[in-house]
Amino acid sequence: MADRAASVVFDRIADDYDETRGGESRARAVAVQLTERLPRRRPILEVGVGTGIVARAVSDHGFEVVGVDLSMPMLRKAHERLGARVANADALRLPIASGSVPAAYAVWVLHLVADVQTALAEIARVLVPGGTLLVIPSTPLDSSADVTELSRSLIERLRVPLDRPQRLAELAGPCGLDLVGDEVIIGEPFGVTPNGDADRIERRVFSALWDVDDKTWETTVVPVIAALRTLPDPDRPRRIRNAYPLLTFRRARH
Repeated sequence: MADRAASVVFDRIADDYDETRGGESRARAVAVQLTERLPRRRPILEVGVGTGIVARAVSDHGFEVVGVDLSMPMLRKAHERLGARVANADALRLPIASGSVPAAYAVWVLHLVADVQTALAEIARVLVPGGTLLVIPSTPLDSSADVTELSRSLIERLRVPLDRPQRLAELAGPCGLDLVGDEVIIGEPFGVTPNGDADRIERRVFSALWDVDDKTWETTVVPVIAALRTLPDPDRPRRIRNAYPLLTFRRARH
């Protein structure tokens, strides 16, 4: 059974994606975590390459990265960063030969696919026996900052958390992917203001907000916007340093 009716396509946010998701500094920080765990073999596959901002940062560490994504507007930006090493393709039907990729990674993307287990099975298919898959789920771990707690609780209420670590491990096993590492990584610090976060919610920057109906918007979203704007010193940046799970899977050798 599919998790969603269809995978989420990021055409509408392509021009603003990098700016609203932490930009190059965030990508570089994530790339450090990935490259410490990726094998020095080529090519490395990024599933959901988007604008190529993470793939470019990984490439800067000496890796050859190829990427796939559903969104052509996002891929045009990825092409500027990576050249012809990107392709328009669905994670559920990867245009890659079986057993040909030594490693793959998926960063903040599996919650967007129509069928998480099918995506994991496809990644397992293209990995070489003993190949590595790194996954960073979309939802950060608990934060003590007032602004992020409000925003995160809203996003979680609006979408089913399809990429919880425990669920991914349960789905990956039947696909021949064994969970061999479950770590917590700490991101680079950044500043967020309550008013700035409220503005991003009003602009529907996050995919969980794109299809919210009017009634849900009024009853669920508007109160969070109001709560953000009434926090003390709403224009004072809060220093945030998100923590994320990082899961390492290994494809069975037989």
